[in-house]
Amino acid sequence: MLAIKVTVDERSFKEAAHILRAVPRAVPRVFRRAIGRTVDMAATDLKRRVGSQITAKKSEIAKGISKKKSTYFGSIGAKPFRPGLLAFPGTKEKKPHGVSYRLSRTAGRKTIEHGFIATMPSGHRGVFARGRETRLPIGEARGPSIWKVITDTAGLLKACTDAAGDRLGKLINDQIGVEFQRWNR
Repeated sequence: MLAIKVTVDERSFKEAAHILRAVPRAVPRVFRRAIGRTVDMAATDLKRRVGSQITAKKSEIAKGISKKKSTYFGSIGAKPFRPGLLAFPGTKEKKPHGVSYRLSRTAGRKTIEHGFIATMPSGHRGVFARGRETRLPIGEARGPSIWKVITDTAGLLKACTDAAGDRLGKLINDQIGVEFQRWNR
């Protein structure tokens, strides 16, 4: 699984511990809140950057991104989740020709010949196409995986990682200020 790791380095930990030495049990609270917010903000940033590459809905992109948080470590991962073509705005059925869709913001529209939009008995709606000229098998058409979009886009992962690192330092300082305000009450 592809991941952006958010960790606290030893130097930052020692500096924060030294600054907060008078406030009891403050260091874990500071890092837990800073890492949690950094992970949330980095995941949002990653969703926006992926959304600038493909036309899928943000909620569908979010299904392909996982977050993990702990006191001194956090990560944002990309799963090999492939959203269905109905998650892409502009997917429409052209009765005699098939289904037209647009995946990328830079590429044009494409058509699945003899494709159709249907609702399964379970309630799932999707774009389906027949495998051969016969009736069966029928397969669902899906867009690119979120993981593939991230790996194929040059510089996207590095930009998200750099932004998360910058945010973590700022948020640690903000949380240290919050602890001092609480302690001085």
